Amino acid sequence: MNTSELKSKLSKAQEFLKGELSQIRTGRASPSLLEGILVEAYGTKMTIIELASVMVSDSQNLVVTPWDKTLIKSIAKAIREFQPSLNPVEESDRIRVPVPLLTEERRKEMARMVGVKVEECKNAIRNIRQEAMKDIDKMFSDKAIGEDEKFRFKEEVEKIVKEYSDGADEIGEVKKKEILTV
Repeated sequence: MNTSELKSKLSKAQEFLKGELSQIRTGRASPSLLEGILVEAYGTKMTIIELASVMVSDSQNLVVTPWDKTLIKSIAKAIREFQPSLNPVEESDRIRVPVPLLTEERRKEMARMVGVKVEECKNAIRNIRQEAMKDIDKMFSDKAIGEDEKFRFKEEVEKIVKEYSDGADEIGEVKKKEILTV
């Protein structure tokens, strides 16, 4: 049984969770709010990150500075369409994006969303665990390992999976705390 392969799969599940949670607003300006927004530019769709630099000017404002100033209107339009709660302000050479404060109701809704994302990650972790257990059972049925090894491998898988599952819970708790902190 290859534990490094198992840990790699579990790490990918956790990294995916972190990426999903970075998309959830906390009420503070963060360049990750604009990740994944596609802008019509040069006859194709490109991400804002490919077309401009995105910086945090203060806790409530992002500044998007396109490298090609003719794209200011296209970028502002894409932001409005992707995130209706954001209202970008076009300036001469950049776009200022004020990030509105979250209401308590919206914070609670986002905290619930975090819980859903964490549960999805834990489901993925359980599926990876199930796959590893099947591999161990197959190795045992093929007589590649003995019964003692089978139980030792299964215990090891359980221990590793619990560690990653607890890690997903911790990541979720940190994000919930971040969201609920005013």
